[in-house]
Amino acid sequence: MYKLKFIHDDDLTVKEFETKQELDFYINQNSIKKIWHQIEKISRVIPNLKDDKRQGE
Repeated sequence: MYKLKFIHDDDLTVKEFETKQELDFYINQNSIKKIWHQIEKISRVIPNLKDDKRQGE
């Protein structure tokens, strides 16, 4: 997942995208490369269920 933060009408706007391709398409389509923007890649963390069971013992 990717988060795109950019300035739109003097407000900070945040949009989320599942893939880098979706993000790139949105940036190109809306000419965001010419304004301030920040991209953050979000890695999903899946807890290890075996570790959770051991802690409860």
